[in-house]
Amino acid sequence: MHRLPLLRGARGLVALRGVQPLPRTGLARWIVPLVGAGAVGSVSEGNQDLAERVAALERRVAELEAGVAPRLGPPPLRRRWMPLPSPLARLTDATVAEAESEDVLGKVGIGLLLVGVLFLLKYTIDRELLTPAVRVAGAAVIGCALLVMGQRLRERRRVLGRLLAGGGVAALFGSLWTASVLFPLLPPAVALVGMAGVAGISLALAIRERDAALSIVGTAGALMTPLLLYRDPGQMAMLTAYMALVVGGAGWVYSRHDWAGLLGIGAAGAWSVLLVAWLVGVRTEAAGTADRVAFTFAVLVTWVVTGVLPVARLAARGREAASTILRIEPAAVLLAPVLACAFLGAAWAWSAAAAAAVLVGLAVVYAVAARRMRATPAAFEALVLAGGLLAAWAAARWFGVFDARALGMIVALSCAVVHLGRREGIPELRALGHLAALGSAGAVVIEQYLAPGGFFSPLERLDGGGALREAIGAAIAAGALAWIGFSSARGSTARYAYLTAAHMVVVLLTRTLLLPLPGGAAITSTTWAVYAIALVAIGLRSHDDVLRQIGLGTVLVTVAKVLVFDLSAIPTLWRVLLFMGLGTLMLLVSYYVPALVRVKRRGGDAGGSVGGEGVGGVEGDDGSPREDTP
Repeated sequence: MHRLPLLRGARGLVALRGVQPLPRTGLARWIVPLVGAGAVGSVSEGNQDLAERVAALERRVAELEAGVAPRLGPPPLRRRWMPLPSPLARLTDATVAEAESEDVLGKVGIGLLLVGVLFLLKYTIDRELLTPAVRVAGAAVIGCALLVMGQRLRERRRVLGRLLAGGGVAALFGSLWTASVLFPLLPPAVALVGMAGVAGISLALAIRERDAALSIVGTAGALMTPLLLYRDPGQMAMLTAYMALVVGGAGWVYSRHDWAGLLGIGAAGAWSVLLVAWLVGVRTEAAGTADRVAFTFAVLVTWVVTGVLPVARLAARGREAASTILRIEPAAVLLAPVLACAFLGAAWAWSAAAAAAVLVGLAVVYAVAARRMRATPAAFEALVLAGGLLAAWAAARWFGVFDARALGMIVALSCAVVHLGRREGIPELRALGHLAALGSAGAVVIEQYLAPGGFFSPLERLDGGGALREAIGAAIAAGALAWIGFSSARGSTARYAYLTAAHMVVVLLTRTLLLPLPGGAAITSTTWAVYAIALVAIGLRSHDDVLRQIGLGTVLVTVAKVLVFDLSAIPTLWRVLLFMGLGTLMLLVSYYVPALVRVKRRGGDAGGSVGGEGVGGVEGDDGSPREDTP
């Protein structure tokens, strides 16, 4: 503290001599007071010398601060790519309502105009009004006019300008396609070069304007042309090259700008064109191996662009805030392998064994890819569902659609989807798994009910192979349903639904196997009663209300069956044995109910847990409660 008067005196002396004191910032904040203190100590040597020395030090400090400041400043900001706002968001000369109205009306108008041009060409062809060259030239003139008008209006009317430019691009695509396919006006090589130029113009304009709508309009028009005009089965190679060009260009733009709408319109248009190509050029008897090879190439290109590229883009973005299969990119990833296998299998007439082998291999590939995409819920969900669909399709192709084993495997796959949705915390994946599992379980129950005969036809006993197939399918389905049911929270709707579904599968299996036998009604009722009482006993021992209530309900249903259906179908002696045996068995269980409950209580709290599961719910690996509604 004794230095403080000296420092203040130094700064005051400098001020009296007409020298501006240094600000208390930077290096001067520390250097100037020290220098001032030394100057006060030698003030007797002359004020002039002090002023000169302080001025020199001020210049030195300024030089030091000038050299240090750039290194002490904030680090340069890294440029980060951010999606630019849409043209509607950048409008400043119109209200939002006006812009939206202009956008909607313009899209509808340009679409109707292009369709009208196509019908005009068809009308001139049917009536032979104009020469082919005039028709193609007219379409090209219309396209160029729309493109020029769109460019001239893009500064004043951005929305209308981009729509006109997109319509012009589509018209140019159509004119080139018509000139090369419908009329022999242009060689295929020239037409391809022209289409490449038009595609380049469309994508360049879209990239320059940062406008996804322009690329969507151009891609839609390019894919609509073969969709409406392709009728000659001998032009499969030309169609394949055209498809690869359009879909590949759209995929390249999507990979750079993540325009999901462009991916969606490209996927919908490409698969639609492939459907038309299969109907016109592949399904016919005149289709040769070259046509099938060209068709296969187009299918593979579409699969890669619409089903593989979105996975890479989703992985590049990282974990998303919400994942839903209803979004364009996950939906494209899900449908691409299914549609590709459908087209390829139809084109090459795969046998059941070959189709099952290909589908199982692809299912394994998608399962491995899903495991690597766990950090991206949207991609993970789409890959899991795609793999499950492929595996279910393989089972249906190998065993048959209505085979009990195929239905049981579909139930198991659906339950696996439910498990993955729970483990990864994806509610939508879990909900879709619930829907598929319970729906396929209902299909298993219906198949088992109809296996020995129809609703009104007499029951027939199954042979050894048929009984074995029914038993295997029921075992797979009931095991998978019980797995999900017992892993659900105690008292939850999911537990009731899945354990009830598994119980129904077991009950219907016993009916299918036992009812057609001699005395099958009494044997079936006895089996149901024993099984129901076993469920009640297990439910009491484990304090599982679901099992106990299912068992009690089955007891009541069995008694009703005996009274309504079995009395008229069994002899008197069997009636005595059946009623006395069932009554005695139920009385014994009723007598031992307190003992069963006490056994559980001696082992622990009556309201405790079994296998670490609390009464209120089931905890996951991380301690978080799982869902308790299907």
